[in-house]
Amino acid sequence: MADQENTHKTPPGNANLEPDRITELQKDIEQKIASDVKELAGSDQLSSELSKERTHMSEHRTRMSENRTQMSEQRTGMSEHRTDLSEMRTDLSYQRTALSYERTLMSWIRTATSMISFGFTIYKFFEEVQKASSQARFFTPRMVGMLMIGFGFLGLLFAQIQHHIAYKRLRQEYPTIQKSLSSILGALILVFGLILFLATLFRQ
Repeated sequence: MADQENTHKTPPGNANLEPDRITELQKDIEQKIASDVKELAGSDQLSSELSKERTHMSEHRTRMSENRTQMSEQRTGMSEHRTDLSEMRTDLSYQRTALSYERTLMSWIRTATSMISFGFTIYKFFEEVQKASSQARFFTPRMVGMLMIGFGFLGLLFAQIQHHIAYKRLRQEYPTIQKSLSSILGALILVFGLILFLATLFRQ
């Protein structure tokens, strides 16, 4: 019995080692738990920082979208201003075209008036000179005067027709164009030239 009791007794050194191992295991477990807690805390902090960065990025994107909206509004305003300027330039170009038509007709009126008056002057001057001589000629002053008056009359008539066609086409594209005043003057010169031509033709 005594031997059995001796066999069941544990050595004192082994009894002291088991609590030490338990304490070491507890320390390891506590360290792991602490490290896990720190990692979790660090991950929470990292996630909060990431969320802050995302918030800043979203705010920055919002500001950029607002700036883009303002820039698009400015571009729209500039495009409207350019449209107004283009319409104004178109109006001015039509007006310049109308004025060029007027200048062309006025130059024809000056030419026709010079030819008509010069032809009538030749007729009257050389008619007085021819009275002194009885020599018959083919190109009489009357014929030369009638030719000059006729050329001036026909030139102004063709110019008046051309001006009317061009002005009518311009009025179809730009209805608010002003009326042509030079055509009225051209019509009066035509009537004047026709009267002088008939007076020279039927004068004895």
